Amino acid sequence: MDRDDAPSCRGTGAPGWTTSNARAFSGSLAAQNLAPSGETELDVELLWDEALGAPGAVLVTNNSDFPVYLQLLSLSSPAVHFVCNGWVYPVGKHPYRLFFTNDAYVKEKTPPALLKDREDELRLLRGEGAPAGKPLQKWDRVYDYALYNDLGNPDLREDLARPVLGGSKEYPYPRRTRTSRPPSKVDPSSETRASLEEGIYIPCDERTGGVAAAPNLPKLDGHFGSLADVHGLFDSNAKPFPFPVPQVISANRTAWRTDEEFARQTLAGANPLSIELVTGLPLTSKLDRAVYGDQDSKITKEHIEKNLGNMTVAQAIEKDRLYVVDHHDWVMPYLKRINELPGDEEKGEISQRKSYATRTLFFLQDDSTLKPLAIELSSPHPKDERLGGTSTVYTPPDELKAGDAASDTFTAWDLAKAHAASNDACKNNYVLHWLRTHATMEPVVLAANRQMSVLHPIHKLLKPHFRNTLDTNSTARHIVIGSGDERQGGAFYRNMHEVNFFTGKYGMEMSSKAYASYNFTELAFPNELIKRGVARGDPKKAEELELLIKDYPYAVDGLEIWTAIKEWVTDYCAIYYADGDGAVAGDSELQAWWSEVRNVGHGDLRDAPWWPAMDSVDDLVETCSTIIWLGSAYHSAVSFGQYAYNGFVPNRPTITSGEMPADAKAAVTEAEFLGSITPKTETFGLMALTMNPPVKPGEPLMGERPDTEQWTSEQRAAKALLEFNSKLDAIAEAVKKRNADGALRNRNGPVEVPYTLLAPRADPTVPHVGGIPNSIAV
Repeated sequence: MDRDDAPSCRGTGAPGWTTSNARAFSGSLAAQNLAPSGETELDVELLWDEALGAPGAVLVTNNSDFPVYLQLLSLSSPAVHFVCNGWVYPVGKHPYRLFFTNDAYVKEKTPPALLKDREDELRLLRGEGAPAGKPLQKWDRVYDYALYNDLGNPDLREDLARPVLGGSKEYPYPRRTRTSRPPSKVDPSSETRASLEEGIYIPCDERTGGVAAAPNLPKLDGHFGSLADVHGLFDSNAKPFPFPVPQVISANRTAWRTDEEFARQTLAGANPLSIELVTGLPLTSKLDRAVYGDQDSKITKEHIEKNLGNMTVAQAIEKDRLYVVDHHDWVMPYLKRINELPGDEEKGEISQRKSYATRTLFFLQDDSTLKPLAIELSSPHPKDERLGGTSTVYTPPDELKAGDAASDTFTAWDLAKAHAASNDACKNNYVLHWLRTHATMEPVVLAANRQMSVLHPIHKLLKPHFRNTLDTNSTARHIVIGSGDERQGGAFYRNMHEVNFFTGKYGMEMSSKAYASYNFTELAFPNELIKRGVARGDPKKAEELELLIKDYPYAVDGLEIWTAIKEWVTDYCAIYYADGDGAVAGDSELQAWWSEVRNVGHGDLRDAPWWPAMDSVDDLVETCSTIIWLGSAYHSAVSFGQYAYNGFVPNRPTITSGEMPADAKAAVTEAEFLGSITPKTETFGLMALTMNPPVKPGEPLMGERPDTEQWTSEQRAAKALLEFNSKLDAIAEAVKKRNADGALRNRNGPVEVPYTLLAPRADPTVPHVGGIPNSIAV
């Protein structure tokens, strides 16, 4: 089809055919569950009337009996590229597929000959005209929304029912991809679960592999009896198989116990996003006093002043030396119910919990390392939650050199650190990781495909950062974040997060409560640092921000990456919105996309005051930069350190089950310590979930495109992408140099694990450095 500007020139060339190697190609596809293991080039001869101008789109019909995945169609004369990356099913499923060239223009500047096809394609992707209520099939291409009403399985068992997330004030949540399965018989507001052996619907072009299998893991009774037993999991002859050695014990088997390492992980560990500046004591709670009573912190200056050197508490606050990791308000409303698990759950499927809501206070030392000062463990009042919390404050015991890696002695302080780490691991899992990336980005992906043509320049900009997101999220709902399912043959499978994290069946509910205060604009990286009080300055000038913790690896590396992202997005948008703010406001597809993100995909928060108006180039650049940041570098920082630090459960347990000693300085045996954290079965589940390398071979890294040479016909855009990649290469070298600087103690720490989660490029000379993927692909 032509792309000539004259409407009268719209036309279609003669069909071309290919049969060579087609059957062999299809066999490869079928063997890989619709994921080609290699590439096959096919030659097609087409007749084209030059009078029609240059082709603007191609119609592909599949007259075989098998689906074919097309990556790229290239014409040699004239030189025109059609970037496809899509499935073409036989004509009974897809009458045809329409693929456009690699040109980019907003709808208002579309060649008239292509305008109707552009509009028709979007109508198809929105499912317009499809029979109402028709179940979606694996070959469908419909992008649509639904509530999170498929997490529970009430038809299988009453205790597996879960509340619907989204669509209510009680449980606000982003929308997920519509799957159109029938409603539950027991609870019509819930959707039935897909069987473990079949996949959850996503639009066919989003499917990049087969159905993820629910793992079969051994069920082991009780807890580990010794650290030697835990280390035995990594021996070459371990059963059922040896696990990879987590980085936290790969260089030094005992340094994880030190207080310095415990503190360092708040800056360069699996979750470097929770530490905040303390601006006054006591630390206060935002929970409703009418419901929860007094939940303010009981940490006083008497608890901490002895460890401030020559400073008073007032001086430490004035000099920006006090910091806190505070998960109290997120945990406390659910703590009574969590500690009553398994409760109405089936015994043996989920272990007993005994957890606390934690606050951890740190002192910033002259060398930019942190020293833990106090850990507050709080519980609901035993008589009535409205009477407030009961708290115990634990401080490092002087006489035992708490956290001394050479000591065989554990204390209540070590247990308190385990509880703090458990709170942190769960908050990271459900809020900082799942909610802020997977869940909140899914509506952005859906709206982009529904409202912006593949010809749209912003669709082209963001598309690499959407890769695999819907596929990954459907897998998560299938086997990770739901309640439970029955395997073929009748065996029962309990979804992994409810078993492996102390929050149990309440984890997703708790992420819903966190979503109520979600603010997209605060996740632009400079804004996020400023909000936590760890940076000062103008967020629009990220390169000039002052970091209050100078050796903060996540912040230092992240600001360089954010700056590169924003410069790339600014350069790109300047090409297509050269007319300024009016071009943004007048872009109908762009406006429809952003309106749908706000009013439908995030409909529960549509009235929040923070939404960008999307009426200026600045709004567009900031929004796209934030989306790219969240889908790439941010996701890497909160996801890819899980096995490195959580994989050795004594360092970062995800479950706590032991009552804390009343005496804050009580000695604890090794067996008592291990008996109070993640049990054996849950340890296996957690490790199996996170042990694979987070960056798959061949996964496009930040700035990379599989179709690098053909992704755009606009040379200025291609040049800007090359410049972005050059900046990322330089950042990768800078990260490597900083990690080698012994004066930066937080870069490696006592465990000797360099901070590489924000290293943009893979480095074969350094273990575990796979680079930052473009998207939420795992």
